[in-house]
Amino acid sequence: MLGSLADRWSALSETWYSKQFGGKERIQFYESMVALLENGVGINDALKEVGDVYSDGGKQPNHPIALACSAIGLSVRNGKKLAAACQAWMPYQEVAIIGAGEKSGNLLQACFDCVRIIEARQKITSLVLSASLYPSLLWGLMAYLLHIVATKMVPAMARRSDPESWSGIPALLYAIANFVNHWGLVTLICIVLFVISSIVTLPYFTGPIRVWLERFPPWSIYKALHGSTFLLNISVMLRSNVNQIDALDALKLNAKPWLRERMTAARYGVRMGKNFGVALHLAGHQFPDKQAVQFLCVLATRKGFSEAIHRFSNRWLDNTLKRVERYTKSFLLASSIAIGVLMILVLIGTYSMQGDVTHTIQR
Repeated sequence: MLGSLADRWSALSETWYSKQFGGKERIQFYESMVALLENGVGINDALKEVGDVYSDGGKQPNHPIALACSAIGLSVRNGKKLAAACQAWMPYQEVAIIGAGEKSGNLLQACFDCVRIIEARQKITSLVLSASLYPSLLWGLMAYLLHIVATKMVPAMARRSDPESWSGIPALLYAIANFVNHWGLVTLICIVLFVISSIVTLPYFTGPIRVWLERFPPWSIYKALHGSTFLLNISVMLRSNVNQIDALDALKLNAKPWLRERMTAARYGVRMGKNFGVALHLAGHQFPDKQAVQFLCVLATRKGFSEAIHRFSNRWLDNTLKRVERYTKSFLLASSIAIGVLMILVLIGTYSMQGDVTHTIQR
């Protein structure tokens, strides 16, 4: 009984600390491992030395990198492969790359590739967050402004003049105020729930409707992020002499339902004898991207496909960053225009209503 509780507590603790082993810490881990491995230090010794450095000789035993090195090192000493030992601490893409590096004997290159994937993901995430923060503030300001229009400005003017006699922009503001008063809260709740559910279900929502939705953000951004890292993962494993089916199996192993659906369909096509590009095309998901699939169909028929897809994946990653930046700038521009139009309507409507009230009083 006590032993079972202790094992469960140990598993929960490892899960908790593995969540603290984020992208920044993993980059430091990979770079530290490279510094030792390229100088002939063995994996076991390298893990121990890196752990000692980040624990400050045992003074900070709960440092995420020190804990990761300790747990991974223990598993490796017990006979596990490095990739298997890393499963509890790293995303499946990085585990697959490490596994490919072990098989090919090029663990150094695998570490470099893992760093590149993390940095690419961080760049995309940073772009999305930086461009979402200001539009979110604008939309919040717009909601507050609509609330003021509906509860303060229009009712105050309606007490001085009959709203039914209003025309033009004042009439439009009166209609907006009525909508906000009757449906504003319901609309706001529905929008917030839609945004939250869309983001939360990104890794799980599958099927033909999802394919259609991937023309629009946030689904298009999610697809761009995972599509570019997928190409990079595949290119790394193919260069490490991992065959296409094994590479897809490795990526599918711990993937969420959305990505697993695409890996399964692509694997089926490859297993039926189709080349990699054709298999992705026949899957019907337009993943990682319709244009990318067309290029892969051509490249897969040429010699040196592993090198060709590696070069293509690097270029595609750069293009993805530019595309995400365009998405975010477009959203920022649309948000700025929306709040600007609303403010102009309020100003013009206010002057018009004040003019009508003054005219009525003078009569």
